[in-house]
Amino acid sequence: MKFFPQFQLAWLQLTHSKLRLVVALAGIAFAVILIFMQLGFLNSLFESQTALHKRFNADLVIINSNLITLSQAPLRFPQQYLYRVLNFEEVEAVNTFNYNRNLLKYGTDIVDPILVIGINPENPSLYIEDFDRVAHWLKTPGFALFDANSDRKLYGELLRDLQGGQVQVAELNNQRIRIAGTVDFVGASFGEQGYIIMGSSTFKNLTSSASKDDIAIGLITLKSGVDQQKAIDKIRKQLPGNVSLMTLADFIEFEKDFWRATAPLGFVFGLGVLVSCFVGTIIVYQILYSEVSEHLSDYALLKARGYRHYYLLSMLFQECLLLAVMGYIPGLIVSLGLYRFTEFATSIPMDMTTSREILVLALTIIMCFISGVISMKKLNEAAPADLFS
Repeated sequence: MKFFPQFQLAWLQLTHSKLRLVVALAGIAFAVILIFMQLGFLNSLFESQTALHKRFNADLVIINSNLITLSQAPLRFPQQYLYRVLNFEEVEAVNTFNYNRNLLKYGTDIVDPILVIGINPENPSLYIEDFDRVAHWLKTPGFALFDANSDRKLYGELLRDLQGGQVQVAELNNQRIRIAGTVDFVGASFGEQGYIIMGSSTFKNLTSSASKDDIAIGLITLKSGVDQQKAIDKIRKQLPGNVSLMTLADFIEFEKDFWRATAPLGFVFGLGVLVSCFVGTIIVYQILYSEVSEHLSDYALLKARGYRHYYLLSMLFQECLLLAVMGYIPGLIVSLGLYRFTEFATSIPMDMTTSREILVLALTIIMCFISGVISMKKLNEAAPADLFS
């Protein structure tokens, strides 16, 4: 109270009308929920669309120069380009990664395109938890593994049957495929609803690719201690112009940039955050404007008794801070519940992070303070002379 002498007055003014306070807090909480959900969707978009990239066992990546995202149809290039890289002393090993989208049919499950991945079971190009336990299935022609985190609405029947431990027969690209079990993989995303993983030989036999000697992605592992940038500059000079070479970290950012700047979803979620802040600002402004208008004569009396305009401004901004914090708390609680519900309903991960909580709290405070700044114009109308008019 010593440091905020206007705090008590700000609190009494806010609580003078309980209904108005409840409406104000509900409006702020609503804006907070909107911001949390839009940021959650935006982060989930980036994380889910790069979850596969983050599992690559590589330092460098080679892709077709025309590729803009893994969510598009694969654009391949001759694998001989990749094997040329082995001639460089900085290179430890190379590997290939192939993918395609094919229709999967199982029982009464919806026929839907699913991402099919082909890897070398002897030297997997990506990280799969507890892979040694299931690697033998990928060495057997005609067998595959299913992502346990795939969308249950589309593949629920298959996932339930696989829980029994029995091999299930499905139809992929109008050909029979035996699914031996599940693995804990990347899960559903905005671009993909599920994944099937199979050995390279099975992949080439079951999927329709342009050429069996072409690959979708080339993966390069450098020797320990090698300068990545120098290695890239050296290798790039020996590669043709129709392929691009980049670090794995740059490949992840490459995918994010597509969804951030090119894909409609990234724009929609980003715009949603701005709209949510605007809605919250308007709601708080209306509440503060009503408070100031209702107590304008009281403010004039305070000025007549010697209180400076700074005192009233300080009280107004303390009201803004109180509204921000009191509206933020219920908004956060409801958002946590909505995150869990969205994750359950869509199979897309929605994680609440401490940094996001702090960011939204800061945005809420800024939002309320902007409303306070706008309301200052009305507060300036409080003049002692008005008491005698």
